[in-house]
Amino acid sequence: MHHDRKAAAPVQSSALDAAPYGAFIYTADGTFRYVNAAFEQLTGYRAEELIGRRSFDSLHDPAELARRRGELPGVGNWGVGTPGSVSPGSLMAPTRYESEWTYIRRNNTRMSVMLAVSPLPAGEAVPQRLQSADEPLAFDSRAKDDCASYVGMAVEMTRYAQSEARLWYVSHHDGVTRLPNQTLFTERLDLTLARCRRDGTGFTVLLVELNSLRKLRDALGSYAAELVLQIVGERLRGLIANEGTIASVSGTQFALLVNETGAAVDALAAAALARVAEPIDCSGTTITVTASIGCAAYPEHSAEHGDDVPTLMRRANVALSAASGAGGNVMRRFSAALDGQAARRFELETMLRDALDRQQLHLVYQPQITLATGRIAQVETLLRWNHPQRGPISPVEFIPVAEEAGLIERIGEWVIRTACRDAGKLLRLTGGLPRVAVNVSPQQFQRQNLLATIESALHDAALDPSYLEVEITEGVLLGDTEEALRTLHALRKLGVEVAVDDFGTGYSSLAYLTRFPLNRLKVDRSFVIRMMSDPQCAALVGAIIAMAHALKLRVTAEGVETEEQAERLRELGCDEVQGYWFARPLSLSALRNLLAPLGA
Repeated sequence: MHHDRKAAAPVQSSALDAAPYGAFIYTADGTFRYVNAAFEQLTGYRAEELIGRRSFDSLHDPAELARRRGELPGVGNWGVGTPGSVSPGSLMAPTRYESEWTYIRRNNTRMSVMLAVSPLPAGEAVPQRLQSADEPLAFDSRAKDDCASYVGMAVEMTRYAQSEARLWYVSHHDGVTRLPNQTLFTERLDLTLARCRRDGTGFTVLLVELNSLRKLRDALGSYAAELVLQIVGERLRGLIANEGTIASVSGTQFALLVNETGAAVDALAAAALARVAEPIDCSGTTITVTASIGCAAYPEHSAEHGDDVPTLMRRANVALSAASGAGGNVMRRFSAALDGQAARRFELETMLRDALDRQQLHLVYQPQITLATGRIAQVETLLRWNHPQRGPISPVEFIPVAEEAGLIERIGEWVIRTACRDAGKLLRLTGGLPRVAVNVSPQQFQRQNLLATIESALHDAALDPSYLEVEITEGVLLGDTEEALRTLHALRKLGVEVAVDDFGTGYSSLAYLTRFPLNRLKVDRSFVIRMMSDPQCAALVGAIIAMAHALKLRVTAEGVETEEQAERLRELGCDEVQGYWFARPLSLSALRNLLAPLGA
């Protein structure tokens, strides 16, 4: 009989742990020995705050407890004239107590509960609930101690119970995917962290971000974006099955919590990237999305600070940023090096905001030379930052930070206004002026006020639009093409010329070259550098020049640093060149000295 009882215990206790009502076990002195997840939710206390720390009667309303303490099994004189008990003097112990009581939850709110309590049979194993629902219950081997135990349940009796249950679900789950949300994920992560600290085990948090989901929503609407989120959520949930937790933590991100580290996580991340990238059918339209994954493991022995939930989530986000920065569709693990880069980016952002307020940025101008005549055709405006303490900071380093921090539009407007002001000043001082080319970022180009900003800057500088050119990247032409087309036509109508910068490095397309009102293509420096050693690269440059001329576009080659490069470009028919072989970027005063003879 004893063997049968112990064999049945795991099944019974697993049922207790999964029960939808609050279940608990306490000893004769009232000390909790076990509570299930529903009881934690009911009372607001976590298991580790109750088991061995609080007494069964401590949850009751003090005033009511003072009147009715004698009713409670194991706390009062249960069996002496209490509801559900046998008559006084009976030799049989009562088998069940049931009555309504008032509980005081952890947040000090009151609620009415129905308590049902029974003695635990002598010799019965008492379950020791672990901190993860993914693990089976452990059992106290002291089955035959002399201290009686009681098992009970608590069910909320208010008429608002169902409404509160629905409210809890809504507040803890994502409305689109029906997955746990950030709040519930954080609670489960906290429980998992406590368990792993106790057991000396490990786990990993993975953040999965869908790339270009906002563009998909703009192109196909909210229905398509929500369908993608739902399908991807189901795919990811299928990968971890019952071995972990998945949550929807933002409009584009999923969080996974798995009880694995090392190679197993690498395999899971690779499988997740593959599953996410599988085509999705949306009303006859095939949609393909990719993801970036950032991972943070516990324990992280190289970290200087203690491990807690905010730290783990921050590390996962640092790794996710690195994955996104690498082009997406990859997984990156958190490391001290990545943490240092993130700290550097934050420091740069802070410094950059201060630099804008203190006007520490300045412009230089690099001439672009017409090969046939040797005269200056344009000067390109280049942004520079000379920090008072750190010295020169490269645009390669601070421009991406400005884009991430949302500062690029403010910087871009300052560049346009300053370049126009400098150009107007030069024109009055020298009597002549080559066209001034200004780079416009995709974010700035997408703003509805770009045309108004340019018109205002030209007006304030008293500068004719024919002296200004905007340089855009191919990415600008691949977004909202209709809006881009309208903006470019408006600029051309105003008299401002348009060039495509870094041509050949993006998604080059003959279609947009014929559709958009362009004046010039700039061949990227990477082609110029390889042109002398790679015949195929030289052939590609020649093809770009021929194609541009057929479309009546001028061609400028960037990064020309040797006489041999300049001569080869001349042979291929290139119109203009830019690079250190001809001129380095110049300050405004140096450019004035260079241009002065033109106005003589």
